[in-house]
Amino acid sequence: MLSRSYLVSFVLAFGIHSLFAQTTSGASHPPAQASLAVHEPQDNVDVKIQNALRERDAIIRNLLERVQELESRLNAESGSTARSGAVHSSTPAKTAAFVTPSAEREAAVVNNSAYDEEERRASQSLDQALLVRGGLLLPSGVLEADNTASYFSMSSDHLTVDGFALLPILVVGDITSQRLRRDILIHSLTARLGLPKRFQMDVTVPYGYVLNRAVASNSKETSVSQFGLGDISAGLSRQLTLERGKVPDMLANFRFKSATGTNSYDLQSAETSLGSGFNSLQGSLTAAKSSDPVVFFGSLSYTRSLPAHHTIPVSDAADPSVTSTVGYLRPGDSFGFQLGSILALNTETSMTLGWDQRFTQETKLDGVRLPASYLVEGTLRIGTSYMYAPNRMVDLSFGVGLTPDTPNLQFSVGFPIRRPLWKSVPH
Repeated sequence: MLSRSYLVSFVLAFGIHSLFAQTTSGASHPPAQASLAVHEPQDNVDVKIQNALRERDAIIRNLLERVQELESRLNAESGSTARSGAVHSSTPAKTAAFVTPSAEREAAVVNNSAYDEEERRASQSLDQALLVRGGLLLPSGVLEADNTASYFSMSSDHLTVDGFALLPILVVGDITSQRLRRDILIHSLTARLGLPKRFQMDVTVPYGYVLNRAVASNSKETSVSQFGLGDISAGLSRQLTLERGKVPDMLANFRFKSATGTNSYDLQSAETSLGSGFNSLQGSLTAAKSSDPVVFFGSLSYTRSLPAHHTIPVSDAADPSVTSTVGYLRPGDSFGFQLGSILALNTETSMTLGWDQRFTQETKLDGVRLPASYLVEGTLRIGTSYMYAPNRMVDLSFGVGLTPDTPNLQFSVGFPIRRPLWKSVPH
């Protein structure tokens, strides 16, 4: 069949050659009147046509030679398959013709490997962005160490009135204002390990510095700082479904956060803290759906903070000597969601745009709700991931708080490094 198709190509090429030859002969013998009338322009046209025809003939000859070469290779390969001793008894030209297809096949394998490597590199920056946001798990046997530095800036203004109001716009008494600033710098070391059966475990150890500053209306500034360990947390994730058709990737995560960090409830510690003072349990469900070159993701989370006894300051006018008491504090539960998309810009870079929202119920002290303890947090996040070397990336994230209960500015930079520990077994 292949030889017949090549012969057809040869006949067509020959026909085209004959057709152009006739056209050339007709153009080279114009009428006498026209030749006498416009002798010089016609000569220029003839030269151009002849040059173009010579180029065409050269191209056709080259194509015919290539067709003949391919046909001889196919004949040599089929002949060597039918005759077992043909390889040793053939001429050197036939031997070279027999070896060439296998070399071409090896080159094709190398090209496919390069293509697969390019595809793998193209997805790594995208995978890293999903991994940090809980939308992807590490392969089994792969360890990732992520060094992340984060900065948070919060501010609030308080106005205190000591007096009474005669009219809505007339206040009799002392009015004092206070501006509060809080800067937090956290260094977190996170270790993630891919486990068999589509599981993953991770541990995060934060360590950092917090600075609280207060500026009164008389321009007097006071500051308190703390440097130490934060709340260590650990989590276990499981991939429930794999993306197929309209079904997205679904991942479930269970997380425990300890109360290892110094907290402001303990009078033995500093006035500011790096920890919350409460253990908590969190469950989340994340979905991710790809639509090249974009991946959309979303998650729902619920956090249960465990109650605890803490020493809190009090002011008793009847007994000024009493300055503190032990209270039973029960923080409110939190409900949150996250929506976003990740865009792959090229094989090394991806960008992320997302929105985080969380609602925290009121805190109770000895069964009594504390006023103004209900929190609404909303953050707009923009990030990017860049793979600067194999298995080495940099992940940047920038967040802006759009509610009064959210830090005004959030910025983090991470340097995850991956290393395989054992060979992954397909399941």
